[in-house]
Amino acid sequence: MASPAVNSIVGLDRFQDLWRRCLVEGARDDSASIHQRLVNSYCEPQRHYHTLAHIEHCLGLFDQCKSLVSNPDALELAVWFHDVIFEPGRHDNEALSKELYLYLSIKVHAPELRELVGRLIMATLHDGSSLEDDDARYMVDIDLSSFGLSWDEFLQDSDNLRLENPQLSDAEYYFNQGNFQNHLLGRERFYLSDFFSQRYESRARENLALYFERIRQSS
Repeated sequence: MASPAVNSIVGLDRFQDLWRRCLVEGARDDSASIHQRLVNSYCEPQRHYHTLAHIEHCLGLFDQCKSLVSNPDALELAVWFHDVIFEPGRHDNEALSKELYLYLSIKVHAPELRELVGRLIMATLHDGSSLEDDDARYMVDIDLSSFGLSWDEFLQDSDNLRLENPQLSDAEYYFNQGNFQNHLLGRERFYLSDFFSQRYESRARENLALYFERIRQSS
């Protein structure tokens, strides 16, 4: 599949600028082929939620909060790569996405940047690990931001997530989702940063309350 338009938020120009800013001296620039690999991955047929549109959404939110983070280039790279590997039913998609970034950035990006990007990707496991700094908390909040969208957008995302898990029965899927969502609701704050909490906290909790009631009525 061809790359999106170069002036798009997920276009080649933006990605090349990012990748080139991070190159170590003398490194080869393969940003065009890497961008195409990312685009192709996010357009795979098994994807319904973890698509290029998700990356576009995440980058848009990153642009709103990048002035608040310590290493915006690392966070932006993590946004680009965090779902690049996605196979339904696997529990190591995040780890494989991290490994792909690390492979593509060998002797291209500085070791400390590579380590940070890898850790930010792993923060999207949403198991409470890898949250050693505010940048990781922003990464988690960006990835969970769809919970705080309008009800119709939230519901569409929820339906798309269900489509990505055809191997599970409804009972299995909604049990797993309920456990994860209740874990998020049980935190003192649904969103870990002030930026996202102030903007999306109330809506996320309202959406989930409505969603649980919808699932209860349909079961």
